[in-house]
Amino acid sequence: MKTSAQKQFAKNPDRYRDEPLFSAGKDLEFMVNSVSLQGDEVLLDVGSGAGHTAIAFSPFVKHCTGVDITEEMVQTAALFAKEKNAFRVSFLQGDAEKLDFPDASFDIVTCRFAAHHFPDIRRAVAEIARVLKSGGSFILVDHYAPEDKALDQFINQLNQMRDPSHVREYSLAEWNEWFEENGLDYIEKQKWNIPIDFENWIRRGAVPEEKRPDIIAHLTGSSPACRDEFEIVQNDKGEPVSFKLKGILIVGRKR
Repeated sequence: MKTSAQKQFAKNPDRYRDEPLFSAGKDLEFMVNSVSLQGDEVLLDVGSGAGHTAIAFSPFVKHCTGVDITEEMVQTAALFAKEKNAFRVSFLQGDAEKLDFPDASFDIVTCRFAAHHFPDIRRAVAEIARVLKSGGSFILVDHYAPEDKALDQFINQLNQMRDPSHVREYSLAEWNEWFEENGLDYIEKQKWNIPIDFENWIRRGAVPEEKRPDIIAHLTGSSPACRDEFEIVQNDKGEPVSFKLKGILIVGRKR
C-alpha cells in the first residue's frame, strides 16, 4: 500500500501543488488559527505533500519539517518553499508509521489530507504522539466517513476506485478512540463540506480511462441517502458533475 501511494503521487506532484483544494483551502487558515502560536515552536508536518501546510505555518513558528513517503513530492515541496520565500522549512522523505525523530521532539505535529493513505493508522497516531512534547498539539485535517455503515462503505469504495493508494476515510468515532489511546485530548474544531468537481478530481487522480465507467456508475447508481449526504449533482444526461466530501479539523493536545 505504501508503494501504491508513492506511485500515485509521483505521477503528477505539480498538479497537487497547484490544485486550489490544497493550495488555497480555508482549512489552512483554520489550522494556523486553531492553536495559540508564540513563534518559538518547532513543527512537524506528516504526509506533507507539496508543502502547503508547512509553508502556511512557517511565518508563525521557529521551524517546520515536512516528511512525505514520496520522493517526488519532497522535491516539489522544497522547490515550492523556495518560490514562496519560506526559509524556515525543510522537507525529508519519511514514513508516518516510523518517524525518524526522538521522543518529544516537536511542539506541534500537523497532518492535512494525508491520513487516509496510511496503511497502519494506529501506528501513525502512536508515532505522532511519541514525537510530540507534553502539552503539544496534533492538528489533523482530513475528510471523514459518516458513522452510518452504508454511507461509510459508499464513500470509501468511491475513493478506492479512483485512487488505489486510498486506504480509508475514518469515522470521527475512530479518530476519537485513537486520540484517547495515545493520551491526546480530542477536540473537533471545525466541520465543513469539501466541494469536488468530478472531472478535475478524475484528472488529478490520473484515473485510467477504463476505470471511469465504473466510477460514474457508482456515483449515479447511489442510494437517495448517499446522494443527499454527499450532495451528488448530475447533469441533464445523468452524468456526475460534482459531489462533496466531509471535512474535519481536530486538535489533540498531549496530556
